[in-house]
Amino acid sequence: MLKIATSSVMRGNFVAAGRVELDTWFEGDILCSRLDIGRDGYVLGNITTRELYVQGQIVGTVHAGVVHLMDGSFVEGDVHHHVLSLHANASLMGNALRTTKMPFPQELLALEARASGAPVSRFPVSVARDLRAI
Repeated sequence: MLKIATSSVMRGNFVAAGRVELDTWFEGDILCSRLDIGRDGYVLGNITTRELYVQGQIVGTVHAGVVHLMDGSFVEGDVHHHVLSLHANASLMGNALRTTKMPFPQELLALEARASGAPVSRFPVSVARDLRAI
């Protein structure tokens, strides 16, 4: 797990296998396995992740298997998801677009495979399970 504190400002693109906790201002695109955006977190850019938990703000497009928009969160942009949880007082200013097929970039799959030492599915577990049932 990587935790980025509130005293930081980051710019650029960020790629990581595993869980990332972001509680700061970030300008750029993020690609990771799981992203937790804290109350002081702000992302100006696109996010691609298997799981997303938002308490802060996002301005950009989201591609995630599972999305949790927590109390007080704000997202301006489209959210492409398999599962979406929209809590009370969360704001989504854009489209929520459900999909059953959400392949992840090869760059993330390679990082996850290297980190775990095992092959990684191109789909989140819940999506892969649902696709097997079809």
